[in-house]
Amino acid sequence: MHFAEERVNLKATFTSLMEALEVSDPYTRGHSDRVGSLSVALGMEIGLEHRELEILKDAGVLHDIGKIGVSTQVLNKPGKLSDEEYEQVKQHVVFGYNILKPLQVPELLDITLLHHERMDGKGYPLGIIEYPLLVRVLQVADVWDALTSDRPYRKAMKFSEARNLMDGKTNQFGFDPAILESFLRITRFTFPEDDADPSLEIERVLAEIESLDLASELAPQPVTCC
Repeated sequence: MHFAEERVNLKATFTSLMEALEVSDPYTRGHSDRVGSLSVALGMEIGLEHRELEILKDAGVLHDIGKIGVSTQVLNKPGKLSDEEYEQVKQHVVFGYNILKPLQVPELLDITLLHHERMDGKGYPLGIIEYPLLVRVLQVADVWDALTSDRPYRKAMKFSEARNLMDGKTNQFGFDPAILESFLRITRFTFPEDDADPSLEIERVLAEIESLDLASELAPQPVTCC
């Protein structure tokens, strides 16, 4: 069997393992696919190459595979985790790295191991402040989906709430500021405000048109012939 074919078969096996994990952990069902799609969209926004986008899509599916080694009682706990339980959860990045080693894709292994690092050094497992670009891309998408999805301990946030929480001015998650800015920009189109009064939005747009004296530019212009 050729190496490329072996890799395809391994990836299919690992994807099946991830699907099995999502059955036992319903709150993360669909999370991996959404993170992959968001990561690819962000990668396209910042001009990544095709191979990098493919890696991001695979990483979206597989980055949390190490949770299969964490107790489902801990993963599905409705209340706050104890320090010991949190340490168990943190081990999923190491478990995932070891599971995916046979694929021999360094970028995928980096993402799996490092996607909970932070550029302020407060992340895990290594507490480093410099790590690869693809990791920095996926971790923004990962946090967005975590915030806007139901979890055992809380309901999903509104898109507007998540955007405010991830605001680049405070950057409390320790993201790459440029990557975060690009991501928040595209979310304003793909995830519109969900707490705004539509009538007030119309009034705001009309007021903006008036203030910029754009009414004449937007009005139909007479057609001249020949």
